Amino acid sequence: MREFRRVGEAVEAELDEFEVALLTSLTEQLEQLLGGTDDDPDPAGMDAFAWLAASTSSRVELDHDDPLVERLFPPAYPGDAAASADFRRFTEDDARLERLRLAREVLEDLAATRAGVAPLNVGRPRVEAWLKTINALRLSLSVRLGITDEASLDALGRLSVRDPRTQIIAIYDWLGYVLESLLEAL
Repeated sequence: MREFRRVGEAVEAELDEFEVALLTSLTEQLEQLLGGTDDDPDPAGMDAFAWLAASTSSRVELDHDDPLVERLFPPAYPGDAAASADFRRFTEDDARLERLRLAREVLEDLAATRAGVAPLNVGRPRVEAWLKTINALRLSLSVRLGITDEASLDALGRLSVRDPRTQIIAIYDWLGYVLESLLEAL
């Protein structure tokens, strides 16, 4: 990947075909984790009642026994399970749908590169989608790798090159580079 650079009001980067495929795959996996479907309601063109009915029927229960789900949707009140459950009941589906919307924007931008033939162009309105989605992908990998602090990250850095986790660590580091490059270009 070539670093993001400012081009007018947008930022642009050149990605190789495999980088586009990797980001696409990771983002699609995030969508699946979040229970994303093509049936999620799109408020465009709907009156308020129709949207409310559609969104209520699309509610997805996330598996909070999965540490990744718990990391992406942490308890609002860590010391109070009942208050956290109430907060989750009223807010989680909207937060889930927002994460899905942002992930879809990232997927649209990746598709526009035609597998890396064209540069990745991220317009000002989509920067938030990229920042939040890349961050969610890094959080996902950190949970799966067991990164909880600097010491656990350092320990992973000392793994044998034969350890299969080294490939995941390389992706984690690369996503950090993508995020840093995007922030610096802004």
